[in-house]
Amino acid sequence: MTTAALAPPAQPPEQNASYRFTGPRLPSTPALARHWVTDLLRFTGRAHLVDRAELCTSEVVTNAYLHTTSLVMTVEVSLSTEGVTVCVHDGAPGRAPQIRPMWADPDSLTLTGRGLGLVDAYADQWSTALDESSKTVWFLLLDDQTARCAA
Repeated sequence: MTTAALAPPAQPPEQNASYRFTGPRLPSTPALARHWVTDLLRFTGRAHLVDRAELCTSEVVTNAYLHTTSLVMTVEVSLSTEGVTVCVHDGAPGRAPQIRPMWADPDSLTLTGRGLGLVDAYADQWSTALDESSKTVWFLLLDDQTARCAA
């Protein structure tokens, strides 16, 4: 007996579309958000951005979980011809997160506090936006194909 698997036809990358995931402030939410983002990128033809998106999403959502009391976190992914923007919104406006240098306090036994340094290293751009009731941390991953064409 011979079996064969059919591969779905290649689809062009989605452009100018936004997707949203909202989850409660639970220990499982960072992993769920990370997997949702990576699955979305694979499905929409952006598999070449998955590794960077996975790392950056994990760091930013984990920060919202660990350092806020927000009841929910929302991850929004916007696809464009230039790349992918991921925004993580929480309901805790507080202070803007700060980068802690990777080499800070080398004798410290804690392994936390260096996540935004990773985001800074792997994202093409990132920033925060605060208003009276919420905070957004976002990062942009430029499409490698677009960056090569522009060079």
